[in-house]
Amino acid sequence: MLSLSFAVNAQSPTDRYFDPLSDDITDYLPPLAALLDSAVANSPRVLYEELRTEYYRYEVKSAERAYLEHFYFEPEINYGQYYFDDYITSRVNNVTASYPYTESQRWNFNGAFAIRFPLTSWIDRRNRINKQKKWVEISMAQQAINRKEVRSNVIELYNTLVQQQKILKISNDYQHWTAIQMKMAENQFVNGQIGTAEITRLKEIATRGAIEYQKARAEFETAYDLLQNLVGMHFNEIKGLE
Repeated sequence: MLSLSFAVNAQSPTDRYFDPLSDDITDYLPPLAALLDSAVANSPRVLYEELRTEYYRYEVKSAERAYLEHFYFEPEINYGQYYFDDYITSRVNNVTASYPYTESQRWNFNGAFAIRFPLTSWIDRRNRINKQKKWVEISMAQQAINRKEVRSNVIELYNTLVQQQKILKISNDYQHWTAIQMKMAENQFVNGQIGTAEITRLKEIATRGAIEYQKARAEFETAYDLLQNLVGMHFNEIKGLE
């Protein structure tokens, strides 16, 4: 009989290898509730939507503060040296004299505060904030959808794995039976008890049994690996075929 062996690190009561051809895999996997929680926690889709929800919350804050864009305050400070052609003329004792002001140094400070508030910004402000809040609600609803899909995928894959193990056991038993039958048929053919047609028919049955076993084994291992990948856990390692 061919067998599969797995080293179990989940909830196995012993340290022996798990044999899918004789053991029940549900006794070795973590509880389904733990698998569901782990899958949600390790889902990139769930994480992506959580980050997008947080982004939309920031958008709500920006919409609430958008009115500040209409307030302006413009301070200005200048320092420079200036030259002029201004003259001051004075007359003292019938003598006229002119005194030019040709240079000065000055500090200038200017400040302005203005409000430019379109009516549409004021009237539509609450509506814009509410639209951003709706995006938050939409994203949160998508989070719930993603979590539900992940959990559904885990349940479906978990049941598929259990079913594939049962099919694997049946296929292995059938293969074992056809191998014994083929061995007996070979002895009978050598002894002349059966003809070529009969041994050919039995050979076809044995070959079909071996092929079905290989398919069942591959489908079981695929379901097993997919479940590990989905929940983000490493249940065990394949020891090998014997």
